[in-house]
Amino acid sequence: MKPVRLGFIGLGLIPTSAHLPGLAPLLESGDAVLQAFCDVDEQTLQKQAAEFKPNATYSNHREMLEKEELDAVYFCVPPTFHTDELEIAADKGLAVFIEKPVSLDMSKAVAGNAIVEKAGIITQAGFLSRYEPAALPARELLHERTLRHANLLQIRNGQPLRYWTSRYDLSGGSFVENTIHRIDLLRYLVDDDIEDVSAFYMPRRPGEGPEPMDLPHVYNVNYRFASGITANATVSRVQYESGIGKNDMYLISDEHLLEYHPDRLVENGKVVWETDEKVNGFARQAEAFIRAVQNDDHDVMRSSYADALNSLAAVLGANLSAENGGQVVHTADLVSGRINYVPEEFLLQT
Repeated sequence: MKPVRLGFIGLGLIPTSAHLPGLAPLLESGDAVLQAFCDVDEQTLQKQAAEFKPNATYSNHREMLEKEELDAVYFCVPPTFHTDELEIAADKGLAVFIEKPVSLDMSKAVAGNAIVEKAGIITQAGFLSRYEPAALPARELLHERTLRHANLLQIRNGQPLRYWTSRYDLSGGSFVENTIHRIDLLRYLVDDDIEDVSAFYMPRRPGEGPEPMDLPHVYNVNYRFASGITANATVSRVQYESGIGKNDMYLISDEHLLEYHPDRLVENGKVVWETDEKVNGFARQAEAFIRAVQNDDHDVMRSSYADALNSLAAVLGANLSAENGGQVVHTADLVSGRINYVPEEFLLQT
């Protein structure tokens, strides 16, 4: 079988520290080859080219997509940086891996899905948590339970990591940029879509916390799934120096309390599944994508572009609700295009 010829657009932190190392086994086995890299920053481009040794480099994605014979392309740019690369790739029939969130503009995400659906191309959204070792066993276990409610708690460091992830208008805030992983995982475990969302955020006042952070201190979000299951997700970013952190998920069924961990499942206080295997989630995600491309099999993967729309609507809908005093938002209105939302600045409407 011929190797899958890969192009990369964007060579920042995540592609170079996670996606490319995750592809290493497939590169070594000859299942994939790094055909071309593209980044607008010449210094970054040359540095990463020296490290990973693609066959060609470009500073313009249109030139790369026009000149190179590719089978698939990774889009690893911040969500506000997308232009026409998806449309060009789809027109050429290329498989697409796109980092989450696929956009901060819901209407553009909906339009992007229409493009890939029309082209019929392989797509994978970068929802890594679906590839955690415990994800599939938990999903199967929950199929045997009568699930009623889920609770998610994230207590996160409040220090800025990158400029764009510290700004509400560029990242959508922590709930959109990061917690979307947990919301998407919850959707996968529950095997259901989120229908309704209501949220309250605690805004960051001028001078509170380190620059350039302008994100809310706290996000408190309530969900209702299509099946009637409810969920609550609470995220805070006020631990600057304490070192305190939590990333907990609880799933409550009739007579059962399931504690989800990436490497084990604890039900009613007893470990019911665990693994000692050290699993690289990025490698599992990469293998699913490459196998899907090789076999033209969409079902090998766990997170298509189309499926990602509900996760995106769930987190952008939380922002929209919080900006409007907790008003209930229906995700179908966002996914259908009846309403649109783009994060600008968190201003609480009362």
